[in-house]
Amino acid sequence: MAYTIINILLSLFICSSITFYFGYLFGRSRAPLRGSRLNPIFKQQGNIYNKPQILGVPRPRGKDDLKEINGIDSDLENELNDLGIFHFDQIAKWSSRNQEWVEVYLNISGQIESDKWLSQSVRLVDNKRK
Repeated sequence: MAYTIINILLSLFICSSITFYFGYLFGRSRAPLRGSRLNPIFKQQGNIYNKPQILGVPRPRGKDDLKEINGIDSDLENELNDLGIFHFDQIAKWSSRNQEWVEVYLNISGQIESDKWLSQSVRLVDNKRK
């Protein structure tokens, strides 16, 4: 009886060792490791109170085409949407601190001011209301 139990346990140990070895050999990812892009917001002391008003989803009428603002391409629009910015009026209401926070978060230093996003978004909001 004891011989049978020892034999079973030894067989289980050998099988699990072989399975572990083959899993280790063939289970490793063959894809090259990609360096992740560390967002600069984590490198600096951030202030949550400087974060602009964001939405979880666009308003029922749909999101605005942020690419109408000079300086925003489709990639940047997707990043803004991921952040929770979908509408021109959200951008139009930004303070200088909100603007700075977004520039640091998206790693686009000085682009908002140089491309005049705020004045363009105010104009686009006014045009939508007419």
